[in-house]
Amino acid sequence: MENIITNVLKNDRLDEYPLFKKFCVLKEKGLRKDSFKVLSIFIDEAKKWSNDKQQDFACWLFALFEVSDSIHNLLVHPLEENLLKPILEDWMKNNPIDPRPHRWYGVFLHTEKRLEYLNKALELGGSSEQLSLLKLIDINLYSLWYSFHHISEDLYLGDIEEDSRLITETQQLNNKVECQQTRKNNEGELNYYRELLNDWKMFKNEQTKDFVNWCKKRGKDYHWTNSYYYE
Repeated sequence: MENIITNVLKNDRLDEYPLFKKFCVLKEKGLRKDSFKVLSIFIDEAKKWSNDKQQDFACWLFALFEVSDSIHNLLVHPLEENLLKPILEDWMKNNPIDPRPHRWYGVFLHTEKRLEYLNKALELGGSSEQLSLLKLIDINLYSLWYSFHHISEDLYLGDIEEDSRLITETQQLNNKVECQQTRKNNEGELNYYRELLNDWKMFKNEQTKDFVNWCKKRGKDYHWTNSYYYE
């Protein structure tokens, strides 16, 4: 995928938003202070638009976010907080059955309610909400990684029941992923954490220290066991 600013600047519809175009051009040139001045004027203008025009702008921009990388280069704090969040929040109130504002809020914007927005998008949009689905899976896999990332030091940071539930829940989500390769990759990670959790439970029933050596003696070939050597 291309950088978001590149994708926006070459998009035909950018001319409909001359101030936003100027902001993007200045941002691309690295003129941060000047770009933010123009952005402030654009936001003030956009706040006066009708709801339909605001939503049309949001649809256009978020659609570009979905097919671009380095989103943070364009999604700066004033744009997010002073324009995009209010547009999506108003949209959700006025059209509560549309999954799009929930998806975009949960995938792209900073919020403590990310899971709530993503789950709502899935509830409303079903299996067509692939982006929300993949984001939820990524969040769950990161949570599992965090639980186990110090396991080679005999330090498990998770909760066995919670992680077991999370693995099952993520497996159910992954079954809905349309891209076969992505589903296969996620399946590999889930199998890794499932086996690791089972081994940790067996280990804790037998001893309290040296999980790495316990794994090696039983032929458990985790990538981190190869980093340790024993006499």
